[in-house]
Amino acid sequence: MATGLGAASGLALAAAVSLEHRTSDLSTLAGALLAYALALVVFRRLAGGVGLAVLGVVVSATAAWLIPQRPDAVSAVLLSALFGIGAGLTVPARRPLARSDQPRRWLRLAITLGAGLAGLVAVVALWVLGARTVLLAVAVVLVLGAAAGAAPGAARVRTAAAPAQGRARRPLSAWVVGSAVTVGTVAFVAYLGASTATIGWFGGGVRHGNRQQRDVALTFDDGPNDSASLALAGILDRYHTKGTFFLVGKAIDARPRVVQELYRDGQLVGNHSYHHDQWRWLDPGYPELDRTDDAFRRHLGVCPALYRPPHGQRTPLLRGVVDAHHMRMVMWDVSTSDWTTTDAGAVARRIVAQARPGSIIDLHDGLDGDPTVDRTVVVRALPIILDGLRHKHLRPVRLDQLIGGPAYLRCDGGQAAARPLRDRDTDRDMSPIILVTTTAATAGTASWTARERSRSTRHQARGITAKSMAASTSLVRDRNTGTGTNTSLRTR
Repeated sequence: MATGLGAASGLALAAAVSLEHRTSDLSTLAGALLAYALALVVFRRLAGGVGLAVLGVVVSATAAWLIPQRPDAVSAVLLSALFGIGAGLTVPARRPLARSDQPRRWLRLAITLGAGLAGLVAVVALWVLGARTVLLAVAVVLVLGAAAGAAPGAARVRTAAAPAQGRARRPLSAWVVGSAVTVGTVAFVAYLGASTATIGWFGGGVRHGNRQQRDVALTFDDGPNDSASLALAGILDRYHTKGTFFLVGKAIDARPRVVQELYRDGQLVGNHSYHHDQWRWLDPGYPELDRTDDAFRRHLGVCPALYRPPHGQRTPLLRGVVDAHHMRMVMWDVSTSDWTTTDAGAVARRIVAQARPGSIIDLHDGLDGDPTVDRTVVVRALPIILDGLRHKHLRPVRLDQLIGGPAYLRCDGGQAAARPLRDRDTDRDMSPIILVTTTAATAGTASWTARERSRSTRHQARGITAKSMAASTSLVRDRNTGTGTNTSLRTR
């Protein structure tokens, strides 16, 4: 019975994974099932004892709890393996029955098949109904049932094996397995919590605004950038709205004029660390915050009240540093990998499809604080995004308007007077630099669009020119021979 329930729990898990559109492809499902099966087989051989069975149920429940919070293919496979580890610890391998004990062998097989079939029927019914959360709960219940069903058999195996193996080795090996699984699970859960922007239980952070109002916030990370930052500000001005730019300290020092223009234009600027690397967020003191604030102080005279961690990576210790600076940590709930493509239409479609009331939308006007990288894909995508949001009756606002609270702080720790938003965000309100940059970006975008449209026009023009030249040549030849006609002139 335990084996059948364990197999059914794996099917329930795979069915739940398939109901998420980002993990519903065949390769992801195959990877998840394979990871589950391998982990089940390996850790089933290491299982034994009530302690490991209880740990297995806890590990499986943890994996099932995390799956909806990390809806990507890699995480689905890894969490399926974690679920398989837990299931394996609850279903220890049984001692083979003697050849003479055929009735018990057939009874065991019948019970296993019956339990597995019953679980399969329940899983298929829930999958048809699309009950993803219920499927994950059923998977955990099946693991719990497998643990209960395996307990008597495991006790008999231990009793029979004790004289041959010795009584001192089993507790030690169980302790080693349990410790390794516990440490590995805690570390993996901590990593997922630290690196998932939409998870709030590890490091916190504001992920969205009021869902009852139809406001959203457009935010841009990793600037300032030569090709995108001011062009984006100009497009936002043309649409009579403002955005929020989370800026990298080293880029602020490299391009202070761009930062000053954004601030002067009424765009909100925020702290996005100084180096934007992969490891400084692990520093308990996190000096990145002060160093970036110092760049803002030198170039703007005020410090942001909002902070966004690079890559969304944070810890409770980093959260404590942010709180000590009287700042707020801001994450997002809508994002797309806009740095992996040059297809502006695809970026815009993904953003608009995910946006809903209260959303904080994450785009990138830079990459890792490099001011020279080409980010015109976001410049081309922004008008499409703004039109799409308008079609969904969503109103872009500045982030401080969406979530409340101050926009800036005095760099000595007090609250600074926020730069007021202008009532008229038209071209005549733009600074000359933003106006010129926007005009150039618009011309570039128009040129990019026009190039596609003009290809057929150029081909047609070439055909007309060829015909015209041929007619002209014919006309001249006719005149030289005295046979020119009005027909030749009309053809020309």
